[in-house]
Amino acid sequence: MRMAITMVLALLVISPTLSISGAQEGTEAQLGCQLSFDGELANESVSFQTSLGPRIPGSAASSALRESIKSNLTGWHITESTHHANGMVLTNLFATWNKGAGSTVMFAAHYDSRAMGDKDWNESRHDEPIDGANDGASGVAVLIELARHIPSMNLTHEVTLFFTDGEDQGDYDSQSGWILGAKAWGENLTSEETESIESFILVDMIGDSDLTIRKTSPGNSSLWNRTEQKIIFLDEVCNLGPSDYFDFEKSDGIYDDHVPAHQLGIPAIDIIDTRYGLNASYLGGHWHTHNDTADKVSAESLEKIGFILESGLITGTWSDIRVHDEDDSEKPEIEVELVEETEENEESQDSNEMVIGILLVVCILLVWGNLVWLIFADNRGEG
Repeated sequence: MRMAITMVLALLVISPTLSISGAQEGTEAQLGCQLSFDGELANESVSFQTSLGPRIPGSAASSALRESIKSNLTGWHITESTHHANGMVLTNLFATWNKGAGSTVMFAAHYDSRAMGDKDWNESRHDEPIDGANDGASGVAVLIELARHIPSMNLTHEVTLFFTDGEDQGDYDSQSGWILGAKAWGENLTSEETESIESFILVDMIGDSDLTIRKTSPGNSSLWNRTEQKIIFLDEVCNLGPSDYFDFEKSDGIYDDHVPAHQLGIPAIDIIDTRYGLNASYLGGHWHTHNDTADKVSAESLEKIGFILESGLITGTWSDIRVHDEDDSEKPEIEVELVEETEENEESQDSNEMVIGILLVVCILLVWGNLVWLIFADNRGEG
């Protein structure tokens, strides 16, 4: 009887320590890992956009897409800006959450599709407009899906989604015919508006089934460093898939919608896959061809980029860039805080594990001591 009582007491003592250990394991879910972005829904948006037809500036398909975007952004502050360039009527669309809160984080994507497939192998189709599933629809799809989750993030700063028009209508002999909507936006920004934009993150051609991302220039080094750390964080801490789609060693030059922001001194980067298709060369593969169709776009790729943007918002990756620019280029503030927090947690966990270990040893000694005493007492007839 005494032996049974002793075992029960030992279990009661040991059980709380086991519970504490289990609770510690549960704390491994880090801030920024519990994400809601749905790549399948984003992929459905790509199919919807291409079903409208080519979204050439001024076309009915372009207008229909803008109306669809606005209908998906209930509760957001919506504005449009129309201007003329190169004989086209261009309309930029802006959607802002937390209007008036300041310190704006801006995500951008172009919603126009190219009016000609002039890189297609079939020269007879060079004058025909392309579907623009990856080059156009993929970036828009990521922003629309991201927008579903921003209202529940309890952010204290502004977030603006910038859907640019006229990005993809130039020729290859000069830079004058490209990024027309972004140029018009930059030219009309006031100094106060420029200073209020904390970061500008462009997403373009990010739906490729064979996703291969590199850093691009021009681009803000602090913002790129934080993005790299976020990609590693999602892989190694959150276990949300390998980060091998990002080449940490190489970079590309690109002239895209982030350039006007960069030229104004706004911290800006372009997250873009410049190699569209398996084993594609730089700006080769399906780029500007009639193969840029929805079946070449991957929900998994869209989700990878969506996770970067979503987790970055939750953890503050895109904020305070101006304050800590360049000085923190090697150690981005938000990631340092996460690392320091992790180190403190590890030290605390080590300390707690030591206490638990001591308690377990004491419990074992007590149990064995009682067992020895019971055996000795039983042998003497005192049991």
